[in-house]
Amino acid sequence: MSTEHAAGYVGPGLRIRGRLSGEGDVIVDGSFEGELAIDGRVAVGPAGRVKSPVSARLVTVEGRLDGDVAAGEVIVREGGRLHGDVRASRVGLEDGGSIHGTVTMDFDLPADLE
Repeated sequence: MSTEHAAGYVGPGLRIRGRLSGEGDVIVDGSFEGELAIDGRVAVGPAGRVKSPVSARLVTVEGRLDGDVAAGEVIVREGGRLHGDVRASRVGLEDGGSIHGTVTMDFDLPADLE
């Protein structure tokens, strides 16, 4: 996700504490502590540190995220660390990434498997 198209950007060296909510995409390359409730995408960059519950349509983690996540899709990329419980329809874990917590996947079973 490019910073040009993001509604919010926490750059390197920035440290934010509080609650961030709204529509659009958010990229964290600095530090954020509090609560993120975004109707869009949240990306934690390689140098990003988030200590917060996160709610979004898509969450990608390349840095570190400490907090529970509720999303349509969660992707933990190589080098990414997610410490918290995950609830999502789709979860991707690349080689070299890690999730420490429970993963609950919400999806509908086909009728013949119910």
